[in-house]
Amino acid sequence: MQVRISPTLTANPILTLEDLGLERSAGLDQAGRGLAERSEAQIVRWVQFPAGALFFTLVPDDSESGAVYVFDRKNGVFYLMDFNDQKWGGYSLAEYEVLERTHRLTLLAQRRWLLERRYDQRKAS
Repeated sequence: MQVRISPTLTANPILTLEDLGLERSAGLDQAGRGLAERSEAQIVRWVQFPAGALFFTLVPDDSESGAVYVFDRKNGVFYLMDFNDQKWGGYSLAEYEVLERTHRLTLLAQRRWLLERRYDQRKAS
């Protein structure tokens, strides 16, 4: 189930708290640790909001391996953000900062309904 946010941004739900062996009531710290373990990466940027969180991860010793995730707290789902840019191997921290500004990624973590609305539109068509 992909959710297209814009022509150049797609959100792919890839992981739930249950997939990580966590209860739905797990805190954001636990969820973040679970994401880091599962992705075998370190969280290098983390912005949290009441509705969700935005994570940027990097594999140790690989500065071009970054991935961007949005976590929906209500549903306990992590979305991998795909920028449809044909870039293989991931992003650097500098590229993440440009992506965050260009796509206003914090809005997705603040307003999870943006993800849901896009999914509902796809189901209707």
